[in-house]
Amino acid sequence: MSAATVESNVQLLGSDAGGRRVQDSLSDIFAGDGTVYIVSGYFTYQGYRTIRDDVVSFLDRSPENELVVVVGPASDQFSARIAYDLWNLDRDGQVRLYKQPRGLHAKLYVRDGPEPTMYLGSANITQVAFEYNVELGLELTRESPGHPDLKPALEWCGDLVAASTPLRRRDLIGPVQVGSSFVNWSNKARLLPLRNVALRVLPVVLSIFVLSMLFRFI
Repeated sequence: MSAATVESNVQLLGSDAGGRRVQDSLSDIFAGDGTVYIVSGYFTYQGYRTIRDDVVSFLDRSPENELVVVVGPASDQFSARIAYDLWNLDRDGQVRLYKQPRGLHAKLYVRDGPEPTMYLGSANITQVAFEYNVELGLELTRESPGHPDLKPALEWCGDLVAASTPLRRRDLIGPVQVGSSFVNWSNKARLLPLRNVALRVLPVVLSIFVLSMLFRFI
């Protein structure tokens, strides 16, 4: 592939079944060799199943291939089943999982190595993002990881990994993940005016109260 061909490889991706979709880009990212970085604010098991075969092929193809994943550790952000499956697939220390509890909302999927490629956009790795939401992202391929279009993204991934903590099995215990969700939402709430928090919380509390009263008489 010539440099001119690679240089022109920039596409918009969405969730429209009639065009190129986000999961197509993810498959292509895993089709090459190198280190793949996955940064996803929400990473569900159903979304993971969509790309699992690509991940398996990537890891099996070469012991030099590596997968680096940064996720939010909260119960509403990340499925523990993904971590256990990736650890089971890891035979040569190829998989590294990190947690970033500071309100992770980024979505970036990028691979270095020959003809590196990247997706940057709105889609998390979830079935909802792949099949329902209106998503939009940019996919690009360049001739080397040092290209100025890709180098900042790879450096950002390195900085994020350095600022994150390795994900451990104890982080995936149910109550721990729920606690992470509570801390995450509490931190967000502190940034909002008290009135806004009340307007969001009170309807939920009242609904739970009404439902609990109804169930007492059923």
